[in-house]
Amino acid sequence: MVDQANSQKDITGKVLNEVGEPIPGASILVEGSSRGVITDLDGIFTIKVSPTDKLIVSFLGMESQTITVGNQTNLVVKMAPKVAELSEVTVVAYGKQRKASVIGAINTISTSELKTPVGKLSSGLAGQLAGLVVMQRSGEPGAGADFWIRGINTFGANNKPLVLVDGIERELDLVDPEDIASFSILKDATATALYGVRGANGIVLITTKRGSESKPRISAKVEYGMASPTRLPELANASQWIDYYNDINLEASGRLAIQPSEKAMYLNGTDPDLYPNVDWMKTIFKDRSHSIRSNVSVTGGSPKVRYYVGGSYYSEGSIMNMADKSRYDASMNYSKFNFRTNIDINITSSTELGLSLSNQYEITNRPGADLADLYAYTILTTPVSIPTVYSDGTISRPAVGYNPYSMLNQTGYSQEFANNAQSLLSLTQDFSEFITPGLKANIKFSWDAYNGSILNRKISPSTYYATGRDKDGKLQFVKNNDGSDYMTLVRSNSGSRTINLEASVNYDRLFDEKHRVGAMFLFNMRDYTDNFPANYIAAFAYKNIGIAGRATYSYKDKYFAEFNFGYNGSENFAPDKRFGFFPSYAIGYMISNEDFWDNLRKTIHLLKLKGSYGHIGNDQIGGNRRFAFNSEMNSYTSGYRFGLIPSDLPGVATGIPGNPNVSWEKATKGNVGFEIGFFDKLKLQMDYFYEKRSGIYIQQQSVPSIVGLNVTQYVNLGEMENRGIDASLEYEQRFKDWYWSARANFTYNRNEMLYDDKPTPIWAYQSAVGFPYNQQRGLIALGLFESEEDIANSPVHTFSTVRPGDIKYKDINGDNIIDAYDQVAIGYTDVPQINYGFGFSAGWKGFDLSLFFQGVGNVTRIIGGSAFYGASDNIFNRGQIYADVAEKRWTVDNPDPNALYPRLSLSKVENNLQPSTFWQRDMSFLRLKNAEIGYTLPKDLYTQWGISTIRLYMQGVNLLTFSKFKLWDPELASDYGNVYPQMRTVTFGLNINF
Repeated sequence: MVDQANSQKDITGKVLNEVGEPIPGASILVEGSSRGVITDLDGIFTIKVSPTDKLIVSFLGMESQTITVGNQTNLVVKMAPKVAELSEVTVVAYGKQRKASVIGAINTISTSELKTPVGKLSSGLAGQLAGLVVMQRSGEPGAGADFWIRGINTFGANNKPLVLVDGIERELDLVDPEDIASFSILKDATATALYGVRGANGIVLITTKRGSESKPRISAKVEYGMASPTRLPELANASQWIDYYNDINLEASGRLAIQPSEKAMYLNGTDPDLYPNVDWMKTIFKDRSHSIRSNVSVTGGSPKVRYYVGGSYYSEGSIMNMADKSRYDASMNYSKFNFRTNIDINITSSTELGLSLSNQYEITNRPGADLADLYAYTILTTPVSIPTVYSDGTISRPAVGYNPYSMLNQTGYSQEFANNAQSLLSLTQDFSEFITPGLKANIKFSWDAYNGSILNRKISPSTYYATGRDKDGKLQFVKNNDGSDYMTLVRSNSGSRTINLEASVNYDRLFDEKHRVGAMFLFNMRDYTDNFPANYIAAFAYKNIGIAGRATYSYKDKYFAEFNFGYNGSENFAPDKRFGFFPSYAIGYMISNEDFWDNLRKTIHLLKLKGSYGHIGNDQIGGNRRFAFNSEMNSYTSGYRFGLIPSDLPGVATGIPGNPNVSWEKATKGNVGFEIGFFDKLKLQMDYFYEKRSGIYIQQQSVPSIVGLNVTQYVNLGEMENRGIDASLEYEQRFKDWYWSARANFTYNRNEMLYDDKPTPIWAYQSAVGFPYNQQRGLIALGLFESEEDIANSPVHTFSTVRPGDIKYKDINGDNIIDAYDQVAIGYTDVPQINYGFGFSAGWKGFDLSLFFQGVGNVTRIIGGSAFYGASDNIFNRGQIYADVAEKRWTVDNPDPNALYPRLSLSKVENNLQPSTFWQRDMSFLRLKNAEIGYTLPKDLYTQWGISTIRLYMQGVNLLTFSKFKLWDPELASDYGNVYPQMRTVTFGLNINF
């Protein structure tokens, strides 16, 4: 007999789209093997298979199909467009829309791109989405990133996007990437108008995973990572620093501060107590740290009940180099436990109940000393100032300043605990069978609670510095801090509770296969209460309430129109000013769905034009007070003297005047864009955007003093605009055993202040109006003075007496004097105007590889501080400089007019301290943000144990950084490197699915 299961034969097939046209380049794979073919130009394929084989037919933009061969010899496979292309899969404000119908500026990202080995979700977003600006300002364990949508749009109190998780306002960094089903950003008016007074800065929408009708599917993942700094600042070593100190002392006094014999003692280590030589960067920071991540999730369900349950643990150590942990652990580390469960229950065939519960528990451990001071003194303490600890165990501290080693190891430790409990209950009723098809109603109720505490266990030990040795060779000390070795406790607590209620009605229906009509009406309210208010006013709940609506129409999926509105308000405004109406309008045209496009469709399968316009609000206006429509009274002002024996009686005066017209900021947004796709493989999306922000809440500054106000009023007067482009590019290709995809995105934005109510300066070019928010300003440097003759022939520099080697500046206003009036706008800001990312992924049989680069441009920072231009006092103890400064500074022996750093001195040279182009640095960079290589083991090795896939992988983050700036990582928020460094991480992982 012939074994039909193993006999193979050639079969022929044809792959067609939904209208019967051939699909060239479709992939035909034999399930469970690496064999496969690609259809030719007529969509035809031939492949050798057995009757029991199953064929997997796939093509970009189409729903994959699995076909059992059986006795068939001539297959015809018709493929339908993916749900992701034509049905309700794109998450929009308060719901979903068919992807083809979306005409707002919305960008989404594959959830696989978010699964990077970092502690906070925001740290993995840089470069991932067009329109998203992300900067990682610190590399501390558990630190998140700053992010904006389309840059900064206001100079008011709040410029950050609103983050919604499953429709509820929550913190982005509390979400575990493994729990995310979709991640989107809403950028233009039509995408954000429904959020009214909360949506002006853009929206981040996250939906979490839910169950499906299937047997239980288990996914487990474990990762181990090793991290090291991308770049640590390099300080002057003892030899370099002593030479520098001798140079400036010789110039000032005519003698060496440290004699050659003393220098030798510092360098040879003969007596490290009295002649220390400490590399503080290596003392405080070690080479690497470790991280661990584990995650387990289970999903499945029946027709009646579906569930998703996930839990994870993340732990990240630091490069803080603790010397002794026997008494307590002051090393910096961060741990997070995360749990989430989402359950959906079909009460009836048309009624669905949803329950979502999640909890995040975070623990952060830190040294007892203030971290900012620790970083600063690590940079500023000289290598010869003080030993880490004296050889007899005495705790050391310089006569002036601090000992970084002692700050890290001998000041106690601090622990911060945070617990977030989040709950969401929803009920959805489908009225299609009772009232009309396409009609649904939903109600949501959420209650969240946050509790946090900080326990500071402080020690302030007695410290000493040695002045010499007695005749027996014992160290002689001076006590400079009379402390105690006992711990004291300082604690603080924080907490809040939030309630959200939302009720909506949705309608979506297609008439006559031509007219698709959609509508939504919604009511929502939010109540946030601070459980530990700082004052009586802060004890009042923060409340928002409003309604929102949407109406959509499309004709034959060619012409689209959409109207959205939000009508909502806040308790913070005057009773008759609390609510505002925020409408938006959008139209779209899918040219590629026209009949005349048929001949072009094989080449350009997609072409859509779209535009939107509308008004959005921002009710987080600041002003350092609530209920600003009320005037304040100050009862602690100076009063008058009264009585025969005069005594002072307190007075009462008006404080900040109330403003009965105080209101929200209003954003007027415009957006035009297009989407175009080629060969069902390549897709480009591009948008031009413009926004004008008005009503920015600022304190009046143009009120003349003759008015007699103690404090001027806060008013909605500020104006600002922002404009730019963002674009994304996607490509995907499959052939035989290969898979290839690439993606890129680009964002450019430039904001400009239009009005800030400040009086026009004497010199108009010094006004902030007409320039970006936080535009850097300073003098224009012309190099260094070469001689006394050069000084005599230059404008008078008024900041201090100048000498050769000092910075020479340009006279802007032509008065032959260099002073503050010569400061102008220079460079950019420390938030980049250009943000981009690009990368690719490839797969071959069981192997996969991906690389992703992130970069920024048009970003500068003015560096400064005594590490660059010398300490103004106590140089011996806290006068450290960078090695780069020690090597490349101007000196009498090397009077290079093009030196990278100016003349240094024992006394402060005010002229050289001024912000200027001399100290401004280009902080642009290109970074290999993420790289991953993996291998999925062949299924026949483990399927007998019920395992569906086993994948091993290695992933790297921040592996390479290319930048003109070399002193520290250019992304850090630091003027002289005094920040925990960015980390380069290599992670090894194992993923098993059952």
